[in-house]
Amino acid sequence: MGEGIKTNCIGCIACSILTVAVVIISVAAIIDGYHEVVEGHVGVYFRFGALQEGITEPGVHMRQAFVTRTRHVLIRPEEERIQNLEAITKDGIEITFQGIGVLSRTRKDKVVGLIKKFGMDFKKVLIYDRIREDLRIFCAKQTIDQVYNEQFLEIVEAVKKDVEEQIIRLGDGGVEILNLVIPKPDIPQDIALNYKQVKVQWTEQLVAKQQKITEEIKKETELLKAVADARRQKQVLEIKIQERILETEGQRHISEINNQIVRDKQNNLADIAKYAKDKEAAGNTALYSPEYVKLQVAQSLTNNTKFFFSGQESVLGGLLTKILAKKE
Repeated sequence: MGEGIKTNCIGCIACSILTVAVVIISVAAIIDGYHEVVEGHVGVYFRFGALQEGITEPGVHMRQAFVTRTRHVLIRPEEERIQNLEAITKDGIEITFQGIGVLSRTRKDKVVGLIKKFGMDFKKVLIYDRIREDLRIFCAKQTIDQVYNEQFLEIVEAVKKDVEEQIIRLGDGGVEILNLVIPKPDIPQDIALNYKQVKVQWTEQLVAKQQKITEEIKKETELLKAVADARRQKQVLEIKIQERILETEGQRHISEINNQIVRDKQNNLADIAKYAKDKEAAGNTALYSPEYVKLQVAQSLTNNTKFFFSGQESVLGGLLTKILAKKE
């Protein structure tokens, strides 16, 4: 009987231990299965090391305990800095790019496929390593002057375009480059000093050129002012000449009018004198008619008692003969 009791006690203890173990395992399973996906991320799952197809949105989720692991993948825009990118130009000059800024974003519908092909660090493979490679290739095709000065503004566009093409080709457009900033590279000190001297000379030339332009503008302004003054003086002179012409024409018209008045007055006086003479001549013509002349001759002869004739050939004899002949 004592052995039976002992056996029962052992069984109870074993049951208690099993129950506690089950409880502990259940709690551990709940704790291990419970997880959160933070905002801006999606959750991906590895079961026995194999990537599962589904993803979870931000929030609280449960997973199969002990055999499933969760990884968070950022899908909102992320900025990354690429430091110490060394490159060699076409003419063999070693340069270094510091602090290249890359702003990128991952498409959540492409997350699983990207992880399967490139692993959790897919951005490094598709974006950062490609930028390093393309930037080195670009520099290898250009001289130091082209990279540092002439074509510096073209670097971003060229690299970004090529990387985006590779992302579409390799990663099915699963990530996007929102912005790319490539600062000017660090160049050897002696070359930098030469560029500084060139920049100083260029600045001096620019100042001289600007001064020349300013002087030309001043001269042109003075010329325009002189032309404007000359044009204004010409216009004033033309106005004065026009005024003189008008004044002269007015005086000439006045003189013509006065002359016409004098001529009209003289013509009137001449007409009056002519009229008087014509009237006097007409009166004389009417007064000294042939009969009147004969009568006057007869009266003169009557008043004389003596006449001396020297024949018809004399003046008086001829005159009397003509008068008496006409009377008869």
